[in-house]
Amino acid sequence: MTNRYENRNSQIMKLGDWLRMNGVPAVRFAESVGTTPATISRVVNGRVVPRRGLMAAIIKVTRGEVTAGDLVQVEPKLSENDRGEKA
Repeated sequence: MTNRYENRNSQIMKLGDWLRMNGVPAVRFAESVGTTPATISRVVNGRVVPRRGLMAAIIKVTRGEVTAGDLVQVEPKLSENDRGEKA
């Protein structure tokens, strides 16, 4: 069975968006993933990146609608040429 979110065309589903779209209070979500509402608030606001165990729980509870990539802000590494440096 294919996950209906596998081909999302790189759309990002932020956790806060998922909570709002699904009408899930942060307190209830926190309980379902085994953490505190304060931690969920920090994840939603981008102040922290969840540790591996919490990240896995978030992905599981959201049925893959929120992915690890959605939870982590990673800047692309620039090559020397991209930085304007001489090769």
